[in-house]
Amino acid sequence: MFGYVIIDKPNILIKDFATYKSYYCGLCKRTGSLYGQLMRLSVNYDIVLLSLLVHNYEKVTPEFTEEHCILHPVGQKKPVAKSDGIFGRIVDINIILGYYKACDDVADEGRHKGVKNFLGRRMKKLKVNYPALCAAAELRFGELRRLEETNCRDENAVSGCFGDVLSAAAEAATEKADDNLRKLCYNLGKWIYYIDALDDITDDYEQKRYNLFAPSTGAPDADFFDKQEKYFRHLLYSAIDDITQSYDKMDITVSEGALSNIIYLGLRARTEAVLKGRGNKCQKIRL
Repeated sequence: MFGYVIIDKPNILIKDFATYKSYYCGLCKRTGSLYGQLMRLSVNYDIVLLSLLVHNYEKVTPEFTEEHCILHPVGQKKPVAKSDGIFGRIVDINIILGYYKACDDVADEGRHKGVKNFLGRRMKKLKVNYPALCAAAELRFGELRRLEETNCRDENAVSGCFGDVLSAAAEAATEKADDNLRKLCYNLGKWIYYIDALDDITDDYEQKRYNLFAPSTGAPDADFFDKQEKYFRHLLYSAIDDITQSYDKMDITVSEGALSNIIYLGLRARTEAVLKGRGNKCQKIRL
């Protein structure tokens, strides 16, 4: 995944921030127990949102404890959400998404062959346990690759492929998934595709890689961003509006503070940061 789906830290209550971090740490520890310590590096902010949403849909409030972090074994203990069945499913889904993304990178540019091979050794069982998600990811990443090979400029077609993958991930994460959850994840996938493309536009141009937003002639310079900013803003905020509409229809009773901060504030804050960067890679956030 990409790691753009993040809280708005300056505007989150301390208790909600602690809840959010405890979900992240819980996913990290569960990943280590299921797939080994190295795989803990795969944990990202995007799957924390999925975990929060699924815990709410299943009306399961995690138990919280305090433990040391593997990166900071000495010092103050950190709040951690204790592992449950939901965390296990989210970790599996993250591995699946990471594998098919690596397959796409290898097919497109020959990158991440090692990641593909490393994750591939874990996919045999996951394909049995999550057949619908694996089939959807393989199909839609394949379609996305074909669209990119033809230099497709239909933003809904290309972003919709990744939206379908995240919608399928929601289906795999909980049997209680409904249209609101599927639509939220679909539009979240579109938003992630758009913001990643915009964030990578300069690097992609220099490396001669496909990018939905790349200019047909010349480099993406200041004049290009001046002319295109309204279009970029429209796409990104239209996706956020669709995400918010689905969220507003949900019955949010578990970890509402952290969830609402991401949906109402975090997505917008990240959008503005990338728009402001104007093609310069947005700085990674560390919590």
